[in-house]
Formats: sequence, structure tokens, C-alpha cells
Amino acid sequence: MKGYRGKILQVNLTSGSVSTAELDSEMARSFIGGAGLACRMLYNMVDAKTDPLGPSNPLILMTGPFCGTMVPTGSKASACARSPLTGLWAHSTFGGHLGADIKFAGYDGIVIAGQSKKPVYILVNDSKAEIKDAAHLWGVDTEKTWETLKTETGFKNAGVARIGIAGENLVKFASVIVDHFRAAGRTGLGALMGSKKLKAIVVNGSDRKIPVAEEEKLAERCKELNEDKKTSATFIMYSELGTAGYVDMASAMYGSVPMGYYSVSDFDTYNISGTTVKEKILVGKTACFRCPIGCGRVVDIKEGKYAIGRFAGPELEVTGTMGSLLLNNNLEALAYANKQLDLLGIDTISGGNTVAFAYYLFKQGKITAKDLDGIKPEWGEIDSAVALLHKIAKREGVGNLMAEGSLAFGKKFGVGNLAAQVNGLELPQHDVRGFSGMAAAYMTSPRGACHMTADMYNVQMGLGDEGFEIDSKDRFANEADLVAKQQDFRCVTNSAVMCNFYPVSSNELAELLTLVTGWSYTVEDVKQAGERIFTLMRLMNLKLGYDPKNEKLPDIVLQPLQGPTEGHVPDVEAQLKKWYRYRGWDRRTGMPPKRRLQELGLAKLS
Repeated sequence: MKGYRGKILQVNLTSGSVSTAELDSEMARSFIGGAGLACRMLYNMVDAKTDPLGPSNPLILMTGPFCGTMVPTGSKASACARSPLTGLWAHSTFGGHLGADIKFAGYDGIVIAGQSKKPVYILVNDSKAEIKDAAHLWGVDTEKTWETLKTETGFKNAGVARIGIAGENLVKFASVIVDHFRAAGRTGLGALMGSKKLKAIVVNGSDRKIPVAEEEKLAERCKELNEDKKTSATFIMYSELGTAGYVDMASAMYGSVPMGYYSVSDFDTYNISGTTVKEKILVGKTACFRCPIGCGRVVDIKEGKYAIGRFAGPELEVTGTMGSLLLNNNLEALAYANKQLDLLGIDTISGGNTVAFAYYLFKQGKITAKDLDGIKPEWGEIDSAVALLHKIAKREGVGNLMAEGSLAFGKKFGVGNLAAQVNGLELPQHDVRGFSGMAAAYMTSPRGACHMTADMYNVQMGLGDEGFEIDSKDRFANEADLVAKQQDFRCVTNSAVMCNFYPVSSNELAELLTLVTGWSYTVEDVKQAGERIFTLMRLMNLKLGYDPKNEKLPDIVLQPLQGPTEGHVPDVEAQLKKWYRYRGWDRRTGMPPKRRLQELGLAKLS
């Protein structure tokens, strides 16, 4: 197979065994790689009885056919399992260079099963894989763990995934920190590593020659694509200002950056924007393997209360959750909170949302300082948030409840309807009142509220796709059919695996898949692959107990706000009707029709 290594590394932490399995070429052809291929593999491994934090829930790290090749931004990978937070299908895409290292070591993916009785880490050095003692790393933050492992193994440039104390303590939204503070942040896979007593995964690969079908043509096409894409507005913005470069436009023009826990319409975000980061604290930037954009920020704050030294800078989502969501516009405080989240290993979206929920409930008088162990949060200050984050990571006091997620926290005080989540996964920082398409995207996403499985804010700003017939007319319109099409498109990019920030078209995607794998892909093939993968994820969720009745938005985002959103609130029921009509699925059961399952090659799974 071209573009693939043809092998999966299998590690069982209960028995201590290490083995390899052949990659099924037909399965790879149908599900491509990344989240799609991992979901197909996981489908036979878990069911509704599988304990998300038990030994029978495997963690799968899966690359795609582009990984390690010259395809721009094609070397991301996915971490997949049954989610400890939602109980549903979980995938979290991560950058850095770990994905490429897995391919360079000779594997397409790693399946980690079982549970260790003591802390361990997995060391992969080309064809040799070992389970190593990690007792000395347990309780250590993600930065020190990274540095220690590079020194201890002797592999200074190895790809490293690790958890912080939040993962060790089974915080339901613990993240997996990868390389230079990239993250598999969503769905709580850090908690799954913690349950397995798996502190880290270190991969060193030396065979950097990934076989592709048309090497010279691929090299030329990738060069052309980069020349073409570097003039696009999103490419330039992310390169120059990082993802937080979007903050000013999103808040002032669209009102899509939530403020004051989704209840405030007017807040000046300029002081925490990517522009201000560049002006005041930026000292460098980082890029994932084969990425021409380089959206990662490196900042330096040497002095003062919020001194962090040289560290990864705040990106868009944490600028929302630790900035605008708390009405905090102190840039140094934001950068400090961002570092705490990364060192502790907490998802910036779920963790930040849960903390902001506590602020909101306290200010609304629905909880008291006693409920928060004496903490009295005030809008605009970050110290209470940092204190709560440490309590969460340690599961100390109220942190033990908050570590279960915002829905559980809200239910404790009788206000679960206000928790900003869908199916247990907290909302990202793209308000449905700013871009209506995000409503259907959140409600029907395979993993709960997710902006990466259908980035309708991009679509409704004009970034469509001709091949998939995605062409938005109005950011306030009911475009739930476009949501379904974008979900299918993103299923392909998330399986190939390419970064959402690289503006690739379906025609270009089909061409790249053909040049890499040698299999002939047309745009119609890409469309069918996307629908197949999205449908598979629905089948997986139904197997795990998914209930369509939970396809709804929290009350907190269904209240009209003035300003750029113009008082608009999406019509949830109308969107769901249109989405199900387009899909042709049963609204009551959530089930796709048998005829379509047969056409997609999924009939045996239903």
C-alpha cells in the first residue's frame, strides 16, 4: 500500500505484551485513516457495557495516508476511544510531529489496550517497542515530563504525548499534551491514559521515506498548492497572528466569541487578541510537521505576577474560555492561565467552560462561596479561575465535582439546563447566535459540541466548496443541509488527516489522495467516503447508547443578545428537521436507512 506502512502496533498494558498487526487494505481504502479508520477498528472492540475508564476501552492513535509525506498540514493524527466524559465516540485530532514519528517508526497507528498496575510509559524506537517504568514521572507536570523523557531516552526530537496530574486523577476532560504543547484536548482522553496508568508515549522513528504512488507529481503539486494558499486571508492571518488573530473580527463583526458565560454582548477583546499578543509578548512561533502556516505562538513574560517565562502562547479557544468568557482582558493573566491548563493537562475548552460556569452561577446567586470552598469569583479576574483549575486537577473539594464536567456541576445545583454543553461535551468558542450553522453542527456532531467536525463559521463567512455544493447565503439562515455536507467533508480531512486551517478543496483532496495512495479518487468518491465515515460514527454512537433526544442546545445560548448578533437565535427544531430530511435518517431513532447503509458498505454493522 502506498501512503501507508501496513502495520499497527499493539500494546497491552495488562499483560505487558507488544505485537504488530497487518493493516487491512480494504478497510484503509474505505475509511482512509485518522478518525475514520480508528472508528471502524474500535467498532468491534467496544459497546454500551464498556467502562470508558476500564481496561476494555482501548486508546487508538491513528495517522493517515498523508502523514509523514510532503502533503502540507497532512501529518496530524487522531486519538480515539470511548469518551470518559460523554460515554460516546471520542476522537481528538492533534498536531506536532508525533503522527509523523509514528509513521517513521514503521506504523500507521498504535492500539493501547488493558491497564497497568503501576505508572508506565511506552517507548517506541523504530520496530522496537517497550513498556517502561514511569513512577518517577507520576505527579509531574507536562513540561517537566517532556524534558525528562527527552533526556532519559536520549531521543531529543522524539514525538511525545503525555498527561498531567488531571489525567492521573481521572478528570473527565483531561487532555493529552503532544510535543510543543499541542493537544488531543477534547473528550477526556487524558483521563483514559490516566486510568491505564500510562503517563506518556514516546516515539522515535528514523525511516522518513514514506512510499507514495506518484512522488514527483506529488512534490510538484504540493509546491503549487502552497504557493496558491499562502495568499488566502485565513493562511495569512493564522501565520501572522495565530488562531487568536480571529478574535477581533469574530467579536466585533460577528458576535461569535461568547462573553460573560454566553450572557454578555459587549466586551472589548482587543487587549487579548492575536494582534496584541504579537505586539506585546510574542517572541516566536511553532509549526506542526509539514505545515507552512505555523499558527503556534511562543510568548515570553519575564516579570510580574503572571510571569511564565518562555512558553506556548494562548490560542483562540483559550482566549475565549480564560478571556472573554470570564470578561478578562488582561493578556498576561490569560497567558498565565493558559500555561496552567497545559501543565495540568486540562482541555482548555471543557475546563475553561466549567470554570466560567462557576463564575456565572456565583454572580447570579445560584451558588455561594461556600459551594466553591470559599472562592469568590469576580468577572475580569483570573486568580479564582486558576485556583479552581488546580482544585479540578487534584479533585480537591469542589474540584472533585467540577472534574465531572459542567453538566454534572450544573445538575448538582439544579441548573443543568444552563450548562453550555451538548451530549456532555462543552461548547467551543463559536457562538450559535453569531453563526446559525453552528447550532446544527453542535447538536449533531458525533462527539458532542464540536467546531472541528463542521466549522460552519468558516462556511458562513464564505469558505465553501464547489464539489460538495457548500455555498452559504446568510450567517443567520437555516443551512442545516450545508452542515451535513460540511460534516462529510470534514470526515475526510479528519481521516486523511489534514488541518482544518489549510483551505483545501474537495477536488484538491481527491487529487492528493490519488497521488499518495495510487487509488483513483474522484470528488464523488471523496463525498461518499465522507458520508460513509460520518454514518459509521453515528452507528458507533447508537451502539454506545446515543439518544437523539439529547440533540438540543442549552438554554444559556438560546437567549437573544444585542450587538453584532442582532438579537438572532437559531431555530433549533427547524434546523434538526432540515438536517434529518437531508440525511434521510429516522429522527426518532437517529438511525440511517438500511438501503443507504448497504450502499455505503455498512450494512453488516447495523
